Amino acid sequence: MTQRMYKNKLALAISMAGSMVLPAFAAENSTPAGELEEVTVTGSYISGTPEDAALPVTVIDAEELKQRGSPTVLDIVKSLTMTGPVLGDTNQFRSANQNRIGGGSINLRGLGPERTLVLLNGKRIQYGQVDTNMLPLGAIDRVEILKDGAAATYGSDAIGGVANFVTRSGFEGVDVSADYRAVDGSDGDTAISAAYGWQGENGNILLSAGYQHRSELSVLERDWANQPRNVNPTPYSTLGNPGIYWPLNASFGSSGPGLTRDANCSSLGGEDGYFLFYPVCYWSYGESLNLVEEEERYQVFAEANFDLSETTRFHFETLYASNETPGLRSSPSYPPLQGPFGPGSVGVFSTPISNPGAVTALEQAGYSAGQIADTSLISMTFWRPFALSGNPTDGGAGGAKSERSYEVTRVSAGLEGEFSDSLDWSLSTTYVRDEAFARTPDILINRLQSALNGFGGPNCSGAVAGANGCEYFNPFSNAVASNPATGEVNPGYVSANANGSELSAWLFDDVLQRSVSDYWVVDGVVSGDTGLSLSGGEVAYAVGAQYRGLDYQYDPLNDNSNALITPCPTPGDMSCQFATGPFLFQGQTVPSRLEEDVYAAFAELNLPLSDAINVQAAVRFEDYGGQTGSTTNPKVSGKWQLNDGFALRGSVGTTFRGPTPGNRSEGGNTSLTGIAAAGNAFKSVDQFGNPSVGPEQAFTYNIGALFNVGSFTANLDYWSYELEDQIVSVPANVIATSVAGIGSGTQPVDCSSPLRSLITFADNDSCVQGVTVANDIQRVRSDTTNGPTILTSGIDASANYVFENIASGSLELNAMLSYVMEYEQEAFVYSGATVSEAYEAAGFANYNRLPGSMPELRGAVYAQYDRGAHSLRATYSYIDGVVDDRGPTVVQTDFSLTGCTVETASAPGCQLIDFGQPVQSYETLDLNYTVALDPWDTSVTFAVLNALDTDPPEARLELGYDPSIASPYGRTFKLAVRKQF
Repeated sequence: MTQRMYKNKLALAISMAGSMVLPAFAAENSTPAGELEEVTVTGSYISGTPEDAALPVTVIDAEELKQRGSPTVLDIVKSLTMTGPVLGDTNQFRSANQNRIGGGSINLRGLGPERTLVLLNGKRIQYGQVDTNMLPLGAIDRVEILKDGAAATYGSDAIGGVANFVTRSGFEGVDVSADYRAVDGSDGDTAISAAYGWQGENGNILLSAGYQHRSELSVLERDWANQPRNVNPTPYSTLGNPGIYWPLNASFGSSGPGLTRDANCSSLGGEDGYFLFYPVCYWSYGESLNLVEEEERYQVFAEANFDLSETTRFHFETLYASNETPGLRSSPSYPPLQGPFGPGSVGVFSTPISNPGAVTALEQAGYSAGQIADTSLISMTFWRPFALSGNPTDGGAGGAKSERSYEVTRVSAGLEGEFSDSLDWSLSTTYVRDEAFARTPDILINRLQSALNGFGGPNCSGAVAGANGCEYFNPFSNAVASNPATGEVNPGYVSANANGSELSAWLFDDVLQRSVSDYWVVDGVVSGDTGLSLSGGEVAYAVGAQYRGLDYQYDPLNDNSNALITPCPTPGDMSCQFATGPFLFQGQTVPSRLEEDVYAAFAELNLPLSDAINVQAAVRFEDYGGQTGSTTNPKVSGKWQLNDGFALRGSVGTTFRGPTPGNRSEGGNTSLTGIAAAGNAFKSVDQFGNPSVGPEQAFTYNIGALFNVGSFTANLDYWSYELEDQIVSVPANVIATSVAGIGSGTQPVDCSSPLRSLITFADNDSCVQGVTVANDIQRVRSDTTNGPTILTSGIDASANYVFENIASGSLELNAMLSYVMEYEQEAFVYSGATVSEAYEAAGFANYNRLPGSMPELRGAVYAQYDRGAHSLRATYSYIDGVVDDRGPTVVQTDFSLTGCTVETASAPGCQLIDFGQPVQSYETLDLNYTVALDPWDTSVTFAVLNALDTDPPEARLELGYDPSIASPYGRTFKLAVRKQF
């Protein structure tokens, strides 16, 4: 970014911050005039009023949630301008997210959701990264967002800040709501919730239940997501079906012209093309995918608070939540990353000429009778078992169906009381069981080759190919009647050569994995007045201790998923050179059992130095034991009320995050990611922990100003984080690019690279300088380590103004913005090699590096007019565009001896692609109308979301857009009804 562009954007942010005579989306540290209820503000264990808080806490209250028309947690999170990329829309193509597909997250400051601590009523919800889709929104009264590091108060994970969801403890009656969101091209989204509250003389009870259903939205329903290869090449592959094959004679020489493209490629919707000088059939696996997956979620929540005596109160709450994604769509079948003899994608499977589809395929390709007679074996070169045919077992547009499900059971109970009028105490314990299940179908290597040889099927018992229950699998397009995604009919289809559904299903087995974590937290706090007085009042304090314990178990649920039982392509074989498992594409796991015990102590002081100046100081010690050791982190914050309408505030301190047991475990797991060096083809990434990884620490500070004059309020904050020793997996793309550079996959690799050992190549992991190319990458090893320092800083601003008596009503204007001034990652050195130079991430897409998309400016403005029972709101939201730091790419459009690179894009047969360069800004307008039907205690909200039907900006990704910036829905209509009794 040029210095001029930087100055222009900074000037825009400052001018918006200075001129926003508007009320904030979420009130910042404000309560109605006259209400001075003593509460514990998020970020402190000392009771005090929000007006006195020196910390930058943003509150989204119940009224705001009502005005938005029952938003989902994802809607709430994405409306926060201070967040970075979050989960919730489309997750499967980010390798870091594949362990929680269908989950949601909060990512304050873009430092990663694992560095934002999410609480429920001030207590931890889950171990590590919290799935926000599990939260019982029907029971939520408000959301408090602390936009500052808080590890000194809450411990690990609070580097970026804290989000505290507070329940409706004071609610009385019955509250039922239902809403439906109409989405073009899908069955829409539905949500139902109910809450019951009882208030007694000595206690209260809150019960809540919720259900949400999200319908799948296919890529085929959005033209912008389904582009030709010469526009967005990302979801296209040369490994398909129809594929490319090589007929061989008995001496393994060519029996014809050599590599041959299946004759029905274009008829089924593929593209006849070339890879170098090889004929290939390009096809889009994107047509089989969903922009939004079907999801079903349930939450049941109960809370009780009772006085046991005049000085002791009992609190209990429990939550059960589940989140299911029953049909996660992927490619009809995965491409081969390994064959019967080890790693490889090209030519690793073959079929004899006796295969019933073989002769037909050669005849359709124009082979003569003599050439066919000379053929004994056909090598399936650029190929996969199912592609344009769709997956025969899962229907729909042809994508294979995986399954993900998650369950959380949480119980928290505690006592709080008073030793005296100036000394309080509390003791609580929280238990959480978090269960995750994943089922991913993949083809077994030995079954596929057996079926290609004529020994396939569940009833095969003979020694003669194609007889006694044994069947051939026909790998050619003459077995395919039509393309289920596009409806194109294959003129070369021969029904007698079709593969039976039973045989096709037999090829697959499920990669089955289950994880269970049991998490215990015990908190004890004593708080009160010290007896010391300063000119501003009593000095208050809080001291406490915390224990956190984790028992985590991860298990493969069948033998083929277990690397200890089935390490080789053939089940029962334990002697293969490369233990890559029995699956065509998917990796395996080993059973693991991990434990963690963390002990902490903390202290806090509130120092009212004067009526105008208040200072808070905190310090926390945490001990992880083992190689991780301990850490101590202090924090100081203060507020100076210069006059009734103007105050300054600031904070400075260190925060930290300890490594998880998974970070420290030597065991690993496998995910998939597109490798830029290999033309963005998907490869397996094996992720491993590191017993010696240490904690990460951050130095943070915040300086702010608060304005409050009549109907005008505003807040302006400058924030800064310096994160050292970040716990990170070395990005697979960074490793691959270090070894092979970026290109279409035809560029040679550096076999002498110090990171060569982290890559498994084809041909039994052979790397020959000048011969091995990036497309030969089969697997990438990604180790956990302490990575480079991150320096990030920016500005938050919000302001509000209310005009009273406007046509017998009130007009509220409201705005907020966050501007990221810098997000610099220093050079990344691993194993003595520089895997990436220092770079600036702010304003860039960062698709193949940390931290992901980082727009510099996010903002929103709304105007709301209230008159009697009627409320009308118009909201304009803006998310800045980003530059795709990968630069343009190139596609090969015709025969070429040398292939295509960006440098040779003007050569014949090459075309430069600048799709998504840059990713433009995303701007939407939402309209909400709410009417209160007072005689029936009912409110109805009708909303038009994205009223201008703005398409997401183009991005060179599998789905054609960036889910962390935009939504795939387009214009939608939402109706919400709420009834109270």
